[in-house]
Amino acid sequence: MRRAAWLAAAALVVVAGCSSEQPQPAEVPSTSATSAEESATESEAPSMTREVPPEQRVRLAELSAEQLCGLLTPADLEALAFPAEAGQPREIDPDPPTRGCRYDAVSGGRSVLVAAQRAGFAELGREEVDLGGAPATRTLRASDCTVYVAVTDATLQVSVAAAETDVDDCRTAERVAAHVVPALVR
Repeated sequence: MRRAAWLAAAALVVVAGCSSEQPQPAEVPSTSATSAEESATESEAPSMTREVPPEQRVRLAELSAEQLCGLLTPADLEALAFPAEAGQPREIDPDPPTRGCRYDAVSGGRSVLVAAQRAGFAELGREEVDLGGAPATRTLRASDCTVYVAVTDATLQVSVAAAETDVDDCRTAERVAAHVVPALVR
């Protein structure tokens, strides 16, 4: 009986040690509204980083339009941007050969295009963007925002199209590109 009482007392000490009365590690205080806004934006814009073993990465230049559709699922796109239909393979331009996969939004008239362009197209963007070490640029136009990422022997193009595009559409294109890049040989 004494052993049971001792165990109960020991359990209370352990539980008390975990109570909120114990000093907590100091947190870095938020001193500006900008920090709070950035935190809110980051929580609203999910990051779906993924690791793909080097032996499972593919060469973008060698993928068919159908295979490009395998780089991103509608579930991925919903988590990164908006609910979308299954990707539709597209042969965009025969000269030079440009293949892509277009995902139309379930509603709202938006779409995402994931395409393979020839090497050197990453320089087409007007603004440099950071995608975790992959050289990338972006261009915002009235009807789309496109991110170009240099990879081995090709350029990944991710475009978000809408009736009117803005910087949020560029962030969406960047998130999608950052999700696709780990699956590619760089």
